[in-house]
Amino acid sequence: MLLKSADDNSKRVSLLEDLQRSPLLDSGQKQWLRDELMRLKKGIQGERESAHYLDHYFKDGENHVVLHDLRFLVNGEVTQIDHLIFNRMSIIYLLETKNYACNLVINEQGEFTAEYDHQRFGIPSPIEQSSRHERVLRKLLERLEIVGRTQKQPDFHHVVMFHPKAIIERPSSKAFDTGNVIKADQFPTWHQKFVDAFGIGAVFKSALNMRSLDTIKE
Repeated sequence: MLLKSADDNSKRVSLLEDLQRSPLLDSGQKQWLRDELMRLKKGIQGERESAHYLDHYFKDGENHVVLHDLRFLVNGEVTQIDHLIFNRMSIIYLLETKNYACNLVINEQGEFTAEYDHQRFGIPSPIEQSSRHERVLRKLLERLEIVGRTQKQPDFHHVVMFHPKAIIERPSSKAFDTGNVIKADQFPTWHQKFVDAFGIGAVFKSALNMRSLDTIKE
């Protein structure tokens, strides 16, 4: 079920649009604002599209709570999480959205490169970014004493979602596993495979930490 939707960023978009018309800015500053506005709009669009797929998939579910667009400050560290899904069995999915409708290349070292026509540029690893989110979120969960029934710490699983029209070129799975890098519309299939591969033993252990949906919401 959906517990938190994405925040309204319309005021931030309007502010950047208004700032571009300021006579006090030089051409370089206005170009920076245009680039920042483009990045913001693309980010909002990508997160909105990914949220659509997630909300539709989990809308009638009784085992998951979905939250979008979260910002945490823990011990001086700030983290911005696109999508967070809590499972009743102490499983947490951290989902990072990247709105690149391009040719995306991932090499054997786990480096990400985006290609648009004749332009080619590297992008920060969203897998590493999601791992940093986990580190901060773990600190928060420990502070709030959020654990399973057997005092088990939550299990984290990371998913990176790209634009449905992106073309993803991957290395061999032996060199670098990209099984958690998917297109946004593929999440239902990815999740079903994840559940199928979980195994009866793991399901039994996780069931010991089962919480009610109301407890997860709280």
